[in-house]
Amino acid sequence: MKSETIQRYIHGDTSIIVSSLHGICEEIANNQGISANGDYLSLGTAAAFTAALAAEQKENETYLTACFKWARTGKSIAVTAFGDGRMCAYIETSEPVKEADNTILEVTRHSDVGGEYVSVVVGKNVQGTINAYISESMQRNAKWKAIRDGKTTIGVFVQELPGATDLRQTWEDIKPFFKTLDDGELIKAGCEKLGERELKFGCHCSRRSAQKILETLPVSERESLGKTAEIVCKFCGKKYEIENE
Repeated sequence: MKSETIQRYIHGDTSIIVSSLHGICEEIANNQGISANGDYLSLGTAAAFTAALAAEQKENETYLTACFKWARTGKSIAVTAFGDGRMCAYIETSEPVKEADNTILEVTRHSDVGGEYVSVVVGKNVQGTINAYISESMQRNAKWKAIRDGKTTIGVFVQELPGATDLRQTWEDIKPFFKTLDDGELIKAGCEKLGERELKFGCHCSRRSAQKILETLPVSERESLGKTAEIVCKFCGKKYEIENE
């Protein structure tokens, strides 16, 4: 299966979204200084799931951010995906909660028309939070699976359409794909391909957003920056020189 793609299929009354990422995760890992294998695996799963969610957006202007937070380590991975296939991410660390042993998933849907809608769920691990989001926030009968092939992550999101009852059968039919990762197996299983779109690394930062960040800083902090402030995008590392009036 080609990397850096999102593919949509239909199987009876069941929708299938397959995301495949490698180069995007490599670029994010380089930008964010990710070297630990566990962090890279978590990034791949988070990115594949976020891409699948974004594939359902009806407006290219709308984007969403899925942030996975590990309470015990204080580490978080936030992935942003746009309807046009652009993706970016950042990793940061906050104060850990040693008594806690869970993972938090916060999904924020951004829209120029409707503002922001935030959903928060908790699970024991990444897979657990994804399952919780599907059942509690999306309230859908669906299944999610992340498959790794070297440094490539393939995400499979299968969900029943309204009124359907064949999720379990569809899942069984497409299981050969989980082993071969050959999208021809999906066609053999009776899936009809609806379309394919390229995924690519792309940030949403701009001089305007950098200006807004500067404006939100406390007056004392702004004054310490001098006449010109350097704002660095935490997603892609791009630097903006902003007049500090």
